[in-house]
Amino acid sequence: MPLIELQCLRAETAAETLRTSLSVLLARLYERDRGLDAAHLRVLVLRDDAAGHAGSAPPLSRDDEAGGFTITLSAPFVEQSLAGEPEHVLQLVHALHRELWRGELALAQAPAGEAAGDALAAQFAPIARLMLDEYRANRASAWSLPTGADLLLPHLLRLLDELPDASRRALADYRADGDLDTLTGLAMARLTHLMQTVAFSLGYLAGLQRSAADIAPELKAGIDASLIGREWPRIAALLAGAAAGEGDARALQMSMLATRIMAVLGSMGLHARTGDDGTVWMDVAATLH
Repeated sequence: MPLIELQCLRAETAAETLRTSLSVLLARLYERDRGLDAAHLRVLVLRDDAAGHAGSAPPLSRDDEAGGFTITLSAPFVEQSLAGEPEHVLQLVHALHRELWRGELALAQAPAGEAAGDALAAQFAPIARLMLDEYRANRASAWSLPTGADLLLPHLLRLLDELPDASRRALADYRADGDLDTLTGLAMARLTHLMQTVAFSLGYLAGLQRSAADIAPELKAGIDASLIGREWPRIAALLAGAAAGEGDARALQMSMLATRIMAVLGSMGLHARTGDDGTVWMDVAATLH
């Protein structure tokens, strides 16, 4: 089993309890999930100064290296989880399980590739790769998800509710100051967050073999009425195809996914195009969703 290293001051009894609890937790995860390779986790580090909370995410980080990775957890978070209600323990289990899969996929992943000569697809390829990583990790770790988890679908709906007004405000600012770089930067940051959230939710839904309508019909209705309504099933199909494919087959799916990402950007008020010299340009779209 991986080495568990405490980089924090604890009484001997408390330290042994932490090591034993995490050893049992890891052993059960690896026993249940044969897709994970225990040899890839080199060290599990517990540290008082581990990364803090980011939204609802637990304080956890991963460092990749040749042939393996190290995961660092906040010691106070682990102690609070183990001493808390069963749902807190399950949240810790799932957070660790998902990060093990992220590390596993990072080790195994070859560059997805883009369609040759397609500058636009290459421009949006980083977002597509981020989406595929999120989708695959969540799909693989969905079985350890605590019962009642919302799969970030309410957060996704809030994003979709806020984006049209935010995009209109950004366009109004652009018309006042002519600063296309600021408009483009804001739009790309919002697009990246939106697409990552979409992939996050779709990965869990695929792993659970459920749809948004199964979770709550109003969630599906909200998605259908939003700026990604038409793209939701297309993105789901492309992510599933890319996750199942390899080589040229995956590259094709990823290039098509980049095209759908560009369509969402258009709904936010920007149009991406290739100039005569092959350079990618951003223009204000004619209409906003």
